[in-house]
Amino acid sequence: MSQFLTLLKLEFYTSGQRNKDASLFSRIRKWLLIIIGLGAVVALIIYALNQILSVCLEANLSHEFIVYYVFIISIVQLLFGISITTKTLYFKTDFNMLKLPVSGKMIFLAKIVYLFLYELVFTTILALPVFILYGVRTMQGIGFYLMLLPNMIFLPCIPFLFALLFSVPAMYMAGYLKNKFIVMFVLYIVSLALGFTIYVYGLKFILQILDSSDITNIFSDNTIFNIKQFANNLVFAVLFKNSLLLYDFIPSMLVNIGFICVLLLVIFIFADKIYLKIILSNNEKGLKAFKNNYKIKSRSTTSALFFREFTNIFRSPNYSFQYLTVVATTPLMVYFSSEIASSIGVAQIGAGVLPGIIVLVLIMFLSMGTSFAATSVTREGENFFHTKLIPVKYSKQILIKFLMYLIVSVPAIFISTFILAFANFIDYISALLIALSVSMIIVGNICSSISIDIKRPQFYFLDGGEVTATNRNINSSIGIGFIIAMVIGIACIAISFFVSVPSMYLVLYGFGVPYMAIEIFTLFYKLEKRYRSIEL
Repeated sequence: MSQFLTLLKLEFYTSGQRNKDASLFSRIRKWLLIIIGLGAVVALIIYALNQILSVCLEANLSHEFIVYYVFIISIVQLLFGISITTKTLYFKTDFNMLKLPVSGKMIFLAKIVYLFLYELVFTTILALPVFILYGVRTMQGIGFYLMLLPNMIFLPCIPFLFALLFSVPAMYMAGYLKNKFIVMFVLYIVSLALGFTIYVYGLKFILQILDSSDITNIFSDNTIFNIKQFANNLVFAVLFKNSLLLYDFIPSMLVNIGFICVLLLVIFIFADKIYLKIILSNNEKGLKAFKNNYKIKSRSTTSALFFREFTNIFRSPNYSFQYLTVVATTPLMVYFSSEIASSIGVAQIGAGVLPGIIVLVLIMFLSMGTSFAATSVTREGENFFHTKLIPVKYSKQILIKFLMYLIVSVPAIFISTFILAFANFIDYISALLIALSVSMIIVGNICSSISIDIKRPQFYFLDGGEVTATNRNINSSIGIGFIIAMVIGIACIAISFFVSVPSMYLVLYGFGVPYMAIEIFTLFYKLEKRYRSIEL
């Protein structure tokens, strides 16, 4: 037992190690922002689901509301669980644990308990407020609320155990695709397009429910019958509903507990016989040397710096995804967001708000994409001293890093706006004006992100020297971008609605031009001195 507790403590320690040097104020601020963000998300979920529940009660679908919500949560849990389980069980460096005189089974047990606690918190945030809302709206008795605690512990069990089983093929698939960036990129685009398509139609349906005053406009008798029939096929969600609402309580609990025991037995055998061999093999793969014959090519200083920066980013799937994928998929995300806005917001408010919404979405998504600039110094890692030894000015090295972000973000902005113009969301003049102004703001964001990393580089590394998790510099960059997006976006929406669309451009350029100029000046002013003072 003491071994297990020590290993579990080590898991929590290593997961929080990147924040060990943060000040008390920074930690308090971080948790306050997390609490506020989660509170806002939960409030929006409660508001939307309260309206949907009203419709379900009117259509006599109260039990089906629980079944479908549990089913959706289980799918989310499964996907979230596979991702975090694969990373924690197989791709997290475990040299410290492997040095300890403990069995692979004990390491596995500590990791899955650590993972389950995270999954339990995640599930509680999503489910508990909704179940309480359901209890209040349907006037449930004391038994319902007494069953909430055991059911909240029980809810993530089956998705989590399935995630443990699926994490093995997911690990091998991730290993196979690790160096196949083009294949991964295509899969990412396809997945994102599918996800946004489902999101768009789902959101439209929810808003149709929220706006409808007549239940027959949404649910016919035949539709209600089909909804009930399909819900009966969602076996585990139905069993959970029975245990929560005390219908056929003992049989439902016995079936679920029996299934969990079978899954636990399979996982126990895996942990005892296979797990240690897999993690030893994964750790040894990273230590294998390889040979590759490169021809030395003569390049100009600028060309050599670009090549160095390019190889530094694309040597790692992790870096290349952070650098390229969010920016490359921005046109897709902006198009779907505009589709939602045009069919919902424009119908309710007016066509004049659409350019402001486009500005908000563009700045928000590009802020996430260019936040990788906040690792410009950090990702050099142990090779940072190379940047000080090579006979090139620091300002030129930073300029190349800056241009690397510029050559992907600015084209993404112009492509996004002109796709919207081609789809008749906006005219071509508006597309050009929006693209130019947003480009100025994004240039400012890139400079701001690089400046943050120069001021306080975060040299904390895992997995062969890569930055494998967001640090406070990336969080700061995203935070600044989101604040600008919200302030400028809402201002543009308000001005275009209450005044005129052309007046919106006064705000965009009135902010964009000085913001870009100030951030460029701040980045390069006394850059040589500031960069020289950086130490590992």
